[in-house]
Amino acid sequence: MYILDSEEIKRTDLKTIQTGIKEETLMEQAAFSIYQIIKDLNPKKVIAICGTGNNGGDALATIRLLKNFGIKADAYLNGTYEKCSLGMKKQIEIAKNYNVNFVGIESIGDYDIIIDGLIGNGLKGELREDTKILIDKLNNINCKKISVDIPSGISSDTGEIMGDAFKADITITFGYLKIGHIMYPAIDYIGNLKLVELSFLKERYTRKLVNEEQVKKFFPLRKENSNKFTYGKVCILAGSVQYPGASVLTALGAIKSGAGMVQLITPNRTESIINIEPSVIYRSLDKDYFKKEDLEIINKDLKAANTIIIGPGITKNSIEFVNEIIDNYTEKKIILDADALYAIKNKKLRKNILITPHPGEIKKFTDQKIKTVYEIEELSKNLNCNILYKNSTNIITDSKNTYFNVLGGSFLSKGGTGDLLSGLIGGFSAQGCNLMESSIISTYILYKTGRKLQEEYTSNYMTPILILNNIYKTIKELI
Repeated sequence: MYILDSEEIKRTDLKTIQTGIKEETLMEQAAFSIYQIIKDLNPKKVIAICGTGNNGGDALATIRLLKNFGIKADAYLNGTYEKCSLGMKKQIEIAKNYNVNFVGIESIGDYDIIIDGLIGNGLKGELREDTKILIDKLNNINCKKISVDIPSGISSDTGEIMGDAFKADITITFGYLKIGHIMYPAIDYIGNLKLVELSFLKERYTRKLVNEEQVKKFFPLRKENSNKFTYGKVCILAGSVQYPGASVLTALGAIKSGAGMVQLITPNRTESIINIEPSVIYRSLDKDYFKKEDLEIINKDLKAANTIIIGPGITKNSIEFVNEIIDNYTEKKIILDADALYAIKNKKLRKNILITPHPGEIKKFTDQKIKTVYEIEELSKNLNCNILYKNSTNIITDSKNTYFNVLGGSFLSKGGTGDLLSGLIGGFSAQGCNLMESSIISTYILYKTGRKLQEEYTSNYMTPILILNNIYKTIKELI
């Protein structure tokens, strides 16, 4: 499923109209879709709050349909006829022919459904003060609230709240999801999101939603005639005297993903991994932190690996060591997580490298404020690497293609979840998936498993180990 921004939606509209389908035809299709959803709610009295653009036209056309089919339905126009778009002006003329009643602002509290057709996808800046007051008034009315395309006050490009936003129970959007539908804080205002099809010209876009179908396409299948070398080797450089547990979670994630061999190298002793999973090849360097000179000792291990994971629990003391790995193992797929990210400041990376920062870790290697998908894509381009941006909505990008995973939730807000995720990504990477594919598969499996467990155990009780011990259920569904 493609995810579009406001400019892409405009181009889709224009290209569709250029094929010969009229703008009013698309508006009628949108209105009829909204009408069908609303009539199933058995409303007694509906009002549309209409802006002067085509979003208002969709809402007004819906009111006309509701009225024509016997439901009490009125409209409030927030603006003047002179400022209306051509599509909205046409809908006003048609509405008058159908005897639609336009009411004053004092009447808008007396309805059981409010349709929000104020702004839609076109919002670029902060709301005007009078619009904020109107939205606040609407939010305080006790009734069912439905937004057309996206709740007014939300940026469809970022999901940001531009001063205030209409809080919908249902949002009905057309043809494609928009970025603002799947990003926080907008998600808290969307309500139940319904996607309906219009006669839009279908094209390929560069941003997609991670779903089961996509994951099945990338998932590496196993052959009966195979051995451990078939499924690759992961070498994990993790842990320190301060954080010994991080390395264990990463190693367990890699082995449970299906990697043929997993080697864990830690500076300090972490024998607990052998007690938990004896198949992990374990080596300790008997020191507090990784040092640059350690590469001479572990060079053979790194050369034998398909994928190298470095970072979980290593602390800032190992920055020189990380830089040596990046500079000297250029043919290996490398996953940089946690404190390894300190090493990449002002550094150009490679397309066979994945970095996995969460919002706090972005500050480890850039002084810029990074939060929107455009900024993440630009960062990927500038660094010349793949990025998995870990947040409530994950962004996975190589700068040219971007995927969103919206399955995350508060069940992930526990220390160690990111370490487990790095292990899963490394495991799928060793099995032959590229780093983008590995990230898509791993986030889906981890988050889908966690979301299911949350229903039984609650997010408070959730731990990375609980999720790890249940990922087989999600994997089983995929294969």
